[in-house]
Amino acid sequence: MTAIFDGRFFRLATKVSNLFLLNILWIIFSTPIITMGAATSAVYYVTLKMVKNEEGYIIKSFWTAFRQNLKQGIIIEFVLLIGGVILLGDIWYFLHMANIFGYILAGIFSIGLTIYVLTIIFTFPLLAKYSNTVSGTLKNAVLMSLKNLPSSFAMAVLLIIMLYGFYVSVHLMIIFSVIGASGYAYFGSILFRNIFEK
Repeated sequence: MTAIFDGRFFRLATKVSNLFLLNILWIIFSTPIITMGAATSAVYYVTLKMVKNEEGYIIKSFWTAFRQNLKQGIIIEFVLLIGGVILLGDIWYFLHMANIFGYILAGIFSIGLTIYVLTIIFTFPLLAKYSNTVSGTLKNAVLMSLKNLPSSFAMAVLLIIMLYGFYVSVHLMIIFSVIGASGYAYFGSILFRNIFEK
C-alpha cells in the first residue's frame, strides 16, 4: 500500500515539476511576443504527450516543436491579432453609434468575437498536433471549436477564471505565474486528446 502511494506521489511530483519547467520555457520563449504562438503550440505539443505519459525530455520536446512551428506560429499569431483588433474596433464603433441599428450590429460582432476566442483555444493545440497550412489550421480550429462547444466553453471559462484570479489575488498571481500556462494547456490537453482521437 505504501509502495503504491509512494509511486503515485512520485508520478504526481514529476508531473508538477515538468509543468513548472514547461511554464518557464513558455515565459522565456514568449517574451519576444511575436513568438508567443509558436511557444504556446510547443507547450501543447508537450502536454498532449504528457496526458498519454509519453512526454520524454521536456526541454528537447519543447524546443523541437518550437522550431517546427515557429514560422506558422508567427503568421497565425499575426492573423489572429489583426482579426481581434478588427472585431473589437467594430464593436466599439457600433456601440458608439448609440442607436438600435448600432446595438444590433455590435451584438452580431460580439458573437463573432466569441467564435474568435473559441477558435484561438483550438488553434494552437491543432498546430501542435497536425501538419497543415495556416488557413487549414484556422479553418479546422473554427469548425472543431463549434463542433465541441462544451469543451470550448470549459476552456474559455477556465481562462476567464485564471485571468480574474491573476488580477484580484497576489497568491493566485504567483501560482499562475509559476504553472498557469502549462497547467491550462495540460487541462486542455485532457479534453483535446479525446477530441483529436475521434
